[in-house]
Formats: sequence, structure tokens, C-alpha cells
Amino acid sequence: MTRKIFIGIIKYQLLLIVVIAMFSHKAYSQIIDDKNEVTVIASYEPTISDAFKLNFNPGIKDSTYEQPNFSYTIQSKKIPTSFMLEPIKPAKIVGEPITKLYKNLIKAGFGNYLTPYLEVYANSVRSKSYSYGVHAKHLSSSGSIKDYAESKYSNNLLEVYGMKYFKKSTIDVEVFFHRDVVNYYGFKPVDFPSFTDDIKQRYALIGFNAAYYSNYVDSASLNHKIGLGFYNLSDKYSTHENNLKFSFDLDKNVKLFDFSDKQTLGIKTSVDYFNNGNDKTGSINSAIFGFKPFISTHFNEYMFYAGVDLSIATSTGVASKLHIYPHLEASLNIIPKILKVYGGISGGIEKSSFKTISDENPFVNSNVPVGFSNKKFEIYGGVTSSLTKTIDFSASISNSTIDGMPLFVNDTNTAPDNQFTVLYDKVIRLKINASFLFKYDDKLNFNLSANLYRYSTDVEAEAWHKPNFDANLTARYSISNKIVAQASIFTFTKSYAKTYENGTMIIKEIDAIIDFNLGFEYRYSKILSGFVNINNLTAGRYQNWYNYPNQRFNLMAGITYAF
Repeated sequence: MTRKIFIGIIKYQLLLIVVIAMFSHKAYSQIIDDKNEVTVIASYEPTISDAFKLNFNPGIKDSTYEQPNFSYTIQSKKIPTSFMLEPIKPAKIVGEPITKLYKNLIKAGFGNYLTPYLEVYANSVRSKSYSYGVHAKHLSSSGSIKDYAESKYSNNLLEVYGMKYFKKSTIDVEVFFHRDVVNYYGFKPVDFPSFTDDIKQRYALIGFNAAYYSNYVDSASLNHKIGLGFYNLSDKYSTHENNLKFSFDLDKNVKLFDFSDKQTLGIKTSVDYFNNGNDKTGSINSAIFGFKPFISTHFNEYMFYAGVDLSIATSTGVASKLHIYPHLEASLNIIPKILKVYGGISGGIEKSSFKTISDENPFVNSNVPVGFSNKKFEIYGGVTSSLTKTIDFSASISNSTIDGMPLFVNDTNTAPDNQFTVLYDKVIRLKINASFLFKYDDKLNFNLSANLYRYSTDVEAEAWHKPNFDANLTARYSISNKIVAQASIFTFTKSYAKTYENGTMIIKEIDAIIDFNLGFEYRYSKILSGFVNINNLTAGRYQNWYNYPNQRFNLMAGITYAF
């Protein structure tokens, strides 16, 4: 059976070979023999290739990686390194030379009312180790005021100052001499025909101020300041005042609390000694000893200051007394460098000395009583703002209780009542201040300042010679840096004066005033210029002190020269 099958297969294969050979030969022969197109017509037999089955099964590959465990060690070795610091030269701005400074400046002028004026400055130029200078001034007037006594006056001063700069400290010294002459012209001679006394008063002041203070770059250093000052004030009638003041301040940046980066801890100490005397009252010694510890800190946009003022006031014939005042202040920068508000509580005691009294009112008599002015309590608050690059604005309000505020009243012990004395009273003072500054490109600027007051006296009927409002407006305009024009307006409301007529106290009203002033300067060159100043343009006869009218229309012209 197997043989038959095998023979059959062989026969089938031989037959297939013969058929393929025949067709192949025929097609080949046709192509060789006939190069024309040959079309073979035969029946189409479609075929399908066999399918093959995939002989493997699907599976999931595990992506988990097992990290091999191994250990190793490193033997470290420190390699020394070194570097050299090389200084960096400071940047230089090419094309902007340093402005030339002149050592000396002279201003001289002359005005109506026979008013000569001379002022001289002599200073050192730029230096990294020192600076010094001299300042001298003379202003006088020999004119008269209609219907009133002789009103001559003169103001003279000489100041020599200098500073020495060290690497970590500075020495500052000033020596001064002032000599001022006034006349007690506050009366009409026709009303006192028999009065022939001398009405001239002269004040001579000589003294010095010196300070030594640190200027450490390192904020962790202990900052210190030592101050020493002295003056002697005398007048024509043998009244004198000697003052010696010593101060010693220390402060250091520390970190006591974690809520801010640093705090400043410090203390201010002072001794202010006075010796007053004249032929009538003899000699009186008084002093104020001050001890003021404090701490301050900055926390983000907040600033806090807390301290206490421990002051001892003592005077001849008066028991010493300790005064304690709180010093608390807080501020908030709402918009950094643009808008800031602040508020606080303070107080303090100071001497109403012969110098401070005569500086405010030179027509006081030689026997004016001196005393202490005790600001028992003051609460205050305010706002400062730089609205734009050209506009600054600030406003403040304070309410203070002052025990012993000096008030000027006419001294009726002198025949023509032409001198003033001082009465001390307890006063509650409310003060509101506002100031506005506009500055545009150094060519145009306006400055307005105004103060509103309200006084509540304890014994006296009024706060004598204290207006309830004053204001000052100044405008300045420069044309091509050649012509500079300046105008100012000063005003204050009415005030009241206390005097006596036939033994009866009389309240006199001092009228409100508005004072207009103009000034012009022509700059011929950088070193030479001329000026004209016009004061009291409306020629108003107003009074700062009762029965003391000021000069009316006043004009002064002069030159300025630098070399």
C-alpha cells in the first residue's frame, strides 16, 4: 500500500514538472521570437495564503526594580586654599566736575532808616580731615519812628567754628560773641515830658560749645557723645547770667527680643547749671540734672520708642524736686518714604533763663524774674508725607500742660511803662501745625507754614502777647539762574496785652497784621550779584509788643561777592 502511494506521488511530481517546463518554454519562445506584445488569455484562479497561528501567550512584565545593597567608604582630605583681596577702584563719573567752592563771601547793603548791613563768611574748602570757618555780621539802624522815643538798634555777632574728623570720631567746637543794643522806645515823649532817663539797653554774650562724638561704621559699636558748653550774658545794668552745661550720651544696638532684628538701648544724661545775679536781687544758683534711659526698635513698617525722663530741679532757697516724665512714641510707615504717621506722649522741664527771655523779647527789664517752665504732660500726633517728588506735606497736633509758662506784661514800676516783665502761669496749650512745600526743578518753590493755638490760662485773663494764629508764605522764582525773585507774606491774628491805668488793670488789644515783603537778586556772574529787599511793603505800623511799633516801609540794596 505504501509502495503504491509513493509511486503515485512520483508520477504526480513528474507530471507537474513536465507541465511547468512546457509553459515556460512557450512563454520564453514567444518573447524571443516575437517582440510584439503578447496577450495571454486564461481563466483567473484566486488563491488565499495559509494562516499561521501565533504560538505564544500574553504576559505582564513586572517593572519593579530591586536596588542592590552595597556599602562604600570615602577617605576625605582637606586641601588648603588661599585668596588675595584686591581693592576695587571707585567709579568715576566723567563729564561732571566737582562744583568749585569759594572760601570767602561778603554781603553788604544799605537801607532807609539809616540801616547799614555787612556780613562776612570765611570758610575752608573741601577736606576729609577738617573744616573751619568764621562768620561776622553787623546790622544797625539810626532811624526814628514818628511820635515815639529814640528807636536805634544794632546787632553784632562773631562766630568761629571748626570740626576735626577722625576715623571713628569727630570733634566739633564753636566760639561766639554777640553784642546787641536796643532802646526802650515804647512810649511817646510828649506824654512824659519830665522823663530823662537813659533808655538804652546792651546785651553782651560770649561763650563756646564743644562736642566729641563717635561715628562708627559698625552698627554693633557703642556710640557716645560728650558735650560741654558755657556762656556769659550781661547787660548794661550789671545783670549777668552764667550757664555751664555738660551732657553725656550712650547708645548701642542690641537684640533683646526676637520680633525685630535689633533694638537700640541708650541713656542721655545732662547737668544744666545757672548762676544769675544783679545789684538788686543778689545771686541765685539753679540747676537741672537730667537722666533719660530709653529703648527704641524698628519692626517692619513700625517704629517704637520708650523712655523715661528723670529730672531734678534745684534752686537757691527752693527745695529740690524730682520730676518724672514718660517718653513714648510710635510711628507707622504706611507707604515707605511717602506717608508716615506718628504719635506719642512726653514732658520735660527747662529753665526760663535771662537769655531765653531776652532773646524772645529784648525790651525786658534787667530784674526780670527767671524760673522753671515745667511741661507736665504733652500728647501729640502727626503725619508727614512726600506726595510727589516736588510736594512735601506735614501736619501735627499737640496738647500740653505747662506749669510756669512765661507771659510778657508791661512793667508798671517804671514811669513810662516802656519795659516788660514776666508773669508765670499754668497754661494748657493746644497747637495745630501744618506746612506745605512745593519745589520744582530749583526754579520755583512755595513754602507755607501755619500754626493755630488755643490757650487756657489758670490765673491770668489771657495768654498775654500770644496770638491764636500765625502763618508765613514764601515763594521763590529763578529766571535762567540770573534773576531770582522772592516774595513772602507773614500774618498773625490779634493778641492781648496787660497794663494798668490809675491802678486798674486794663486789657489792651494788639491788632492783627499782614506783612508783605519782596526781594530781587541779579546774578551778574557766579561770584558777583546785586540785591534789593523791600520789607513791610504796605507801610503798616504793627506791633509785636504793646507800645512798640515796628518800622514802616523798609528798603535795602546791596551786593554779594564771593572769592
